Amino acid sequence: MPLFRAYMAVSADGYIARTDGSVDWLHDYDPVDFGYNDFYAGLGHIVMGRASYEQARGFGPDWHYAGKPCTVVTSQALSDLPAGVRTHPADFAALAQDLRQTTQGDVWLFGGAQLWAGFLSAGAVDRFELYVIPTLLGQGMPLLPKSQDVRLALHESETLTRGVMKLVYNVV
Repeated sequence: MPLFRAYMAVSADGYIARTDGSVDWLHDYDPVDFGYNDFYAGLGHIVMGRASYEQARGFGPDWHYAGKPCTVVTSQALSDLPAGVRTHPADFAALAQDLRQTTQGDVWLFGGAQLWAGFLSAGAVDRFELYVIPTLLGQGMPLLPKSQDVRLALHESETLTRGVMKLVYNVV
């Protein structure tokens, strides 16, 4: 059965992006240096929110996640979807049930607070994998909505290069 994994870089003060959605503060950190290739190889599916999908489409002319099935959670119609990409309404419980039954490999919950909050409410986040970047943004998009309590158990911690901390928590 696949693990539903929220894998994300986060600033030392708990933000995943600037207020405008920019992640320019991450440009000096190559995810390959922090185990991204091994993580990506173990994935069977990617689920992303619409805003994350639109940001990913801006990474270049080619779909960066070609070869991995991808679901975009959105209430809006999207045109010109890359091969292997589908849309799904924000019925997180139904989507999680479907993916648990049909996915070989883990599921990357690629998004932000709204996506994770929806899957948390459906009981469908198994693990948070956070790469804490030694940067204080002061403001921005938080890891989770302030109103949500989530109990975690530390699974792994590691100090990586350049002061980055890898923290892996299981949701309890």
